[in-house]
Amino acid sequence: MQPGIQAYNKTQTLALSQRELEARALLKAASKLQWLKDNWEPSATVMEDPLSHNRQVWAIFLDAATDPESPLPQETRANMIGLSRFVINQCMRILFEPDPSKLDVLIEINQHIAAGLRGRGGEELAGDTRAVAAAG
Repeated sequence: MQPGIQAYNKTQTLALSQRELEARALLKAASKLQWLKDNWEPSATVMEDPLSHNRQVWAIFLDAATDPESPLPQETRANMIGLSRFVINQCMRILFEPDPSKLDVLIEINQHIAAGLRGRGGEELAGDTRAVAAAG
């Protein structure tokens, strides 16, 4: 293969759009939460990784939304701040008051936001979450 084509292929692999990276992060977090729900064990050691991972993803979104240099419209930023705070707080509630049904809203939020980032409907994302889970 010619060097130019090799460089292009490498760039294509490495240069996922920001939206696609965010969608993948959300789907990975949703996959971990779904695993937790399916294998429910209300111990801190089992719950910590999926909930911590989800909090970290949403902390990144919160940080981006609160950045004064953010190019997002003010209304979008305000919505992302509110949603990020809700998700982070819900993760903490689950740690302190374990209940697998509380995971549903987190999984759905992640799937629907990922769908929006990919320009698709949320129903299509349930399969993506399972695919992410299978891929590890």
